Amino acid sequence: MSLGQKIGRLRQERGLTLQEVSDGSGLTPSFLSRLERDKVNISVANLRKLALFFSVQMTYFFEGEDNQQVGQVMRPIERVKLSLDDAPVQVYSLLPANSELEARLIEADPGNGQQGFSGGGSQMIFLLNGEIEYHLGDEEYLLEKGDTLFYRADVAHSWTNVGDGTVTLLTVSTLNNARPER
Repeated sequence: MSLGQKIGRLRQERGLTLQEVSDGSGLTPSFLSRLERDKVNISVANLRKLALFFSVQMTYFFEGEDNQQVGQVMRPIERVKLSLDDAPVQVYSLLPANSELEARLIEADPGNGQQGFSGGGSQMIFLLNGEIEYHLGDEEYLLEKGDTLFYRADVAHSWTNVGDGTVTLLTVSTLNNARPER
């Protein structure tokens, strides 16, 4: 099933019109119609808008039909890359789309980082390698290899790699209708 077909099926399963998806995602009804018919491509940023609107992980749009097995192994080669190839921060999804959690493996070169999302739920950061400066609202934390940070995801947050080498971190979040920061 194509990406457009999967988006159209999800919309129909939820009983939504193109206009309702447009109102909730900020994408035009005509674009959504062409997307569902595989007439246009979608950017990562716009796909993220749809994932947030539908409250699914972005990987939902790339996976096959639900697997009936109790467990599921995701090999490194199967990870869905959520960032552009030339982005300064590389983000990979680690869990299948039907998970109640969102887990990401993130790599960033020195001086690079990300701003987070705000919404409900909780987030955990585990630093696998390197050193980052993490901002939560007005608070600042210096995290080193092996450190874990846990917080409510409704707090504005950002981080920067302040070390000399590539930083690698694992993030795990609960999915509670997170929305991008404004």
